[in-house]
Amino acid sequence: MLRAIKFALIVPALLLGFQSQAATQDLDQLLKSIKADIQNKRLSSPAGNNALERITAFREQAPFDFRVVPLTYEWGEAYVAMANNAMANGQYGKAQSYLEKVWYVASLTPGLEQAQARLDAELKGSGGKAAKAETKAAKGPSKEEIARQKKVAQQLAKEKARLEADRKRKLEQAKKEALAEKKRLEAELKRKQEEERQRRLAAAKAEKQAAAQRAKAAAAGKAVVKAAPKPVKVAKKVSKAEKNAASELWHSAKEDTAPLASYPISAEQIANRDRSISDDLEPVCQAILDNDASVVVHTPDKADYRWLTVRLTLCLRRLDTSFRLRHSHQLVSDEGPFVTLHPPRGVSLVRKVEP
Repeated sequence: MLRAIKFALIVPALLLGFQSQAATQDLDQLLKSIKADIQNKRLSSPAGNNALERITAFREQAPFDFRVVPLTYEWGEAYVAMANNAMANGQYGKAQSYLEKVWYVASLTPGLEQAQARLDAELKGSGGKAAKAETKAAKGPSKEEIARQKKVAQQLAKEKARLEADRKRKLEQAKKEALAEKKRLEAELKRKQEEERQRRLAAAKAEKQAAAQRAKAAAAGKAVVKAAPKPVKVAKKVSKAEKNAASELWHSAKEDTAPLASYPISAEQIANRDRSISDDLEPVCQAILDNDASVVVHTPDKADYRWLTVRLTLCLRRLDTSFRLRHSHQLVSDEGPFVTLHPPRGVSLVRKVEP
């Protein structure tokens, strides 16, 4: 229903637009035809194909379109020229008939009054019956007719001035409205930019607070690890047999489950104690978290094992501060260092030495 209503409104508007465009094109064509008629001396004949009829038709279709005025004066000037030629040949009656046409159609044509004065002087000075007869037959328009035509011309000039003033007023109003709309759009753009800036600031502030909270939580986790008091034991002398038993327990700790995965580790980074190894360990740490796995660190000596275990622990804490690494060690000789992942278990492989 709404679409039908819109269609019913749009179609008449389009038709009016097409009609207006067609009318404008017709008037433009009419002006071209008038100019061609004047150039070819078809001023008021032949019937149906002359400048005067087309000027009249133009004025009826567009009474306030003043584009025809200059052509009307051109038409009048052509008749004035013909009247002057007729006077030069002694054809005073023909000259008067030409001037009468101009007085009736375009009384303000340049040179019309001068031509009429010249013709009047010629007729007055020539005397004789022929001159009097031609004077009587070629009598020009009355003073009242001339005054009327001048009044019409003045009214047309006033109307033209009024229309021009109205056009300028509308143009000025359109400029003001366009300027106001431009300012409104600029203000709207500034408002949206300010809103976007405030949104970004709020997002950045929230992210900064979240980062501070994460750092605080990580620092708290480290502090707990560092501050965890070690059990105070009374120093006692450990016998050689006890030392040997503890060493035997350490070396006998073996992981008997099949590895879930194996990851080679750079021997050069371990040897140089390169802390950037933490970045390379991140995939290993993520796999440990994903599988809740325990690990076996395979290195040639325990010092490497301890150092690498610390790197793994720090890497895991960056990903999950609550995860606790379950690990054990296996010595390797020929192979390079590597880490294997195993199914989760709750306790270390190394048992405590009973006192």
